[in-house]
Amino acid sequence: MSDTTDIDRIMDPDAVAIVGASTDETKRGYQAIETLQEGGYEGDIYPVNPGAEEIRGLEVYPTVSAIPSRVDLALIVTPAHVVPDVLEDCGGTDLAGAVVIAVGFGEAGTDGEALEREIVSLAERHGIRLIGPNTSGMINVHAGLNLVGADGVPEGGLGLLCQSGNMAISLFTEAATREGVGYSHYVGVGNEADLKFHEYLPYLNDDPETDAIVLYVEGMSEGRAFLQAAREVTPETPIIALKSGRSAVGKQSASSHTGALAGDSTVAHAVLEQAGVVSVERSDELLAVANSLSSLPAADGPNVGILADGGGHATLAADALAERGLSVPEVTDETQQRLDEVLPDAASVVNPVDVAGGTDDDQRVFYDCAEAIVSDPNVDALLLAGLFGGYGIRFAEQYTDVECGVAEELVTLAERHDTPIVVQSAYAEFDTEPHEILRESGIPVVESIDVAASSLESLAAYGEHLATADEKSDFRFDGADNDAAEIRHAIEAGRRQLSEYTAKRALRERGLPVVPFELAESPSEALDAATDADGPVAMKVVSPDIVHKSDAGGVALGVDDDDVEATYEELLAAAESYAPDADIEGVLVSPMREGSVELIVGVVDDEQFGRVMMVGLGGVFVEVLEDVAFRALPLSEADARDMLDDIEAQELLDGARGNPPVDRDAVVDFLLEVSAFVEANPAVEELDLNPVFADDDGVEIVDAAVTLRTPGTDTETAPAPVGESDD
Repeated sequence: MSDTTDIDRIMDPDAVAIVGASTDETKRGYQAIETLQEGGYEGDIYPVNPGAEEIRGLEVYPTVSAIPSRVDLALIVTPAHVVPDVLEDCGGTDLAGAVVIAVGFGEAGTDGEALEREIVSLAERHGIRLIGPNTSGMINVHAGLNLVGADGVPEGGLGLLCQSGNMAISLFTEAATREGVGYSHYVGVGNEADLKFHEYLPYLNDDPETDAIVLYVEGMSEGRAFLQAAREVTPETPIIALKSGRSAVGKQSASSHTGALAGDSTVAHAVLEQAGVVSVERSDELLAVANSLSSLPAADGPNVGILADGGGHATLAADALAERGLSVPEVTDETQQRLDEVLPDAASVVNPVDVAGGTDDDQRVFYDCAEAIVSDPNVDALLLAGLFGGYGIRFAEQYTDVECGVAEELVTLAERHDTPIVVQSAYAEFDTEPHEILRESGIPVVESIDVAASSLESLAAYGEHLATADEKSDFRFDGADNDAAEIRHAIEAGRRQLSEYTAKRALRERGLPVVPFELAESPSEALDAATDADGPVAMKVVSPDIVHKSDAGGVALGVDDDDVEATYEELLAAAESYAPDADIEGVLVSPMREGSVELIVGVVDDEQFGRVMMVGLGGVFVEVLEDVAFRALPLSEADARDMLDDIEAQELLDGARGNPPVDRDAVVDFLLEVSAFVEANPAVEELDLNPVFADDDGVEIVDAAVTLRTPGTDTETAPAPVGESDD
């Protein structure tokens, strides 16, 4: 992680050099100076251009090294090929950092990649940190330091780290239309050639002007380091992320089921939340959720009370909350009685509460109802849905004053109970006075029921994280050598794929529960193994070159003793026909097994976040159902339990159709054992255990595949290409 002093000087510099300053008013080198001067930046500005003497009343210097005073940050707006010379010149100065705007680096092919490596090497040699290249710039809004040139960026408490210039402009524009929403800092992280996403987090966490950190992410070059940093920051400062690349196009290819299911965004969403980052899936949710988390207390639980002035809004709100896993609990008899006292007979006083016209003539009833609901022990948060704040427009102008009074009371109510309140109103875009009172006091007002529900979901998720943060993984491996003898032998032999036989031997050596197995190298050995099994057996061809044995016709189930020898010959013939050059070791013979639930448990080396584990419904339909959950390794017990809870088919785990429920504790222990196995064997790149039978008696591995990483590959992450432009 970078020196925090350097980051401080970069993010809040006392002196800035504009390298590539221009006398041409249409050029970035002129506009940057103009923006700083007119934006109220109080630090020193040093234009750098060997061909000019004065720009906007400022003395121009030929080089950065010619500036007589210390410079903290340089904005480099020269073409890409000039950047190395600029950095070389800065080598003798005390420059902390440089913002490299130019494109034509790592995002531009082989030559650009070489140029990017060159500037990173120069910067490292001279102790200079780089933002970018291929960045739209950076802004310290409170200091008037605008190195982007964007107009009207509203001041506020959100620190924005973004990988798209156009996305940043969209977020600036959206915030400008929302009362009480604004930014403390913006950084276009660009190619992350030097400074990475995670290196900004400690600064923003310590910054008194920043209440929440907002991310737009296309890819992270050091995702594992980000998880480690985010875990430290999120208990103090919420982080909200929108990760692009959710389509099937973004899924990585791999030989295992686990790899095939590890879509880029699927993994990112899971592991970011594991680190306490709140993820959103829609761009219109990002600022609303960030605003809620920056201004409201986290919810103590998932239970939301709904107060609506119409049945349609009440029903839609309940649906939206349920779709996001939130609960709409029934309120107590005491609360219902309090609501009965102020609402007409037609009103619904269960949850959702529909006032049924009870607020048409007296909007103060909103407060009476809200106070009753928020006081209810079954309620963790309140959603006020419908027309509130617009009664003065919809009905009569004099109602605006009444609603203003109610808004002030709602603010006091939320503070007194330390309970989050989110308002959804059809008049949210009208910026009425009641809405201004709410927004200025930190209560969000949004037009969309879905966005309101997303905000409440995030408040509940963040509250759950705060309660369990210390129980989650720290995302750090201990750097162990490979513990399993079978894996060491495979590495020495130059093999990347273990056969099922050697994979099971490695797992059994570690103490993991594997169905009994014998390797038969002849038909007679197969018969002996089947006889010992005392019942029908499963027979599978063993070859490190045939991963999916069923596709090769290399699996036979329920084989009786009389058919074992013939089946042995058939399996070998099918395998040799499928892969004539395959190294076939023999046939694995195991007793038939059954379990109430078939699981898949796997590990894949994600290109951004390193090794992650998957658990879900297994068997032959795993890639059809895709009912799986991911977490980054190493797992904690809390992580393992969360993974099980994330599986949608909970009824199967709980014992559907008369089956006994699976032993969840045994499954959790098993996941922790698999995590420990992978941690103890860093050469494992992919692990696929499918199926794993689970029932009330425990867990047993039926099939296993292990792929080893290419020698010399980083054991935690392989950098992913990322980039930014002004689009």
